[in-house]
Amino acid sequence: MNTTNKAYAFLNCLLLLVILQGCATKKIIVSDLPIAEIEISEIIKNSRKTDFTFENLRNRIRVEFDNGRLTQNIVLNFRAVEDEVIWMSASMIVPIAKVLMSNERFVFYEKFQKNYIDEELSQVLKLLNLKSPVNFLQNILFGSPVIEINKGKWDRIQNSNYYVLQSSKGIQTTLFLNPKTYQLEQQRIFIPLLSSLVTFNYRNYKNIDGKTVPSEVLISYMKGNQITKINLEYSQFDFPENLNFPMEIPSDYKRVNINEIIE
Repeated sequence: MNTTNKAYAFLNCLLLLVILQGCATKKIIVSDLPIAEIEISEIIKNSRKTDFTFENLRNRIRVEFDNGRLTQNIVLNFRAVEDEVIWMSASMIVPIAKVLMSNERFVFYEKFQKNYIDEELSQVLKLLNLKSPVNFLQNILFGSPVIEINKGKWDRIQNSNYYVLQSSKGIQTTLFLNPKTYQLEQQRIFIPLLSSLVTFNYRNYKNIDGKTVPSEVLISYMKGNQITKINLEYSQFDFPENLNFPMEIPSDYKRVNINEIIE
């Protein structure tokens, strides 16, 4: 596979990820197994205590992509200001692409065909009914529900191992919460527009500087008989006081739109 296709595969991974959005109790009720009598509101309040928060974040992500025809490995240098901006630089031995995303703008360039994207996100936000694409992507990457769990309406599905909540309105989402830690171990999102299902599995939660975060995320995208798998492994977390987001596009690069890149 040539290097240009590798850069496009990286962008498609990112676009898939993007397409794909009370009061505290005095004591958290914990159990090795789900408690039948616990209220949904109690499950939600306890789960909010596990949210991963930060001001500035920097880490390294190893990405393994497999769609049944193509397998590849990419390394991402990741930086973020919580709920405001995400920056990624992708490498396969040598740098191949960069992404800068805010809640209003998406910028991407790849170095082999010398193409770049610089687009406002207003139309995408309206189509997907998203207010904050940065928050949406953060939630996917770090083990939080893609929709606001304390504002959505949920039904509980009985399960012998997890607290399972299913959204009754909005994005069709199913959450699997650990009954002992209330951490999100899996979320499933059904996308009617694409007749597809996306599943996120969160593994090996670790405590880093007092913050609990999964160190591995397994993503599968199913549409008909086609399955795409993306494995993310995190390392080198740190929380610097300041970050920079280098994103200078060379003057000889050609501007294209997202549809042209996907095609």
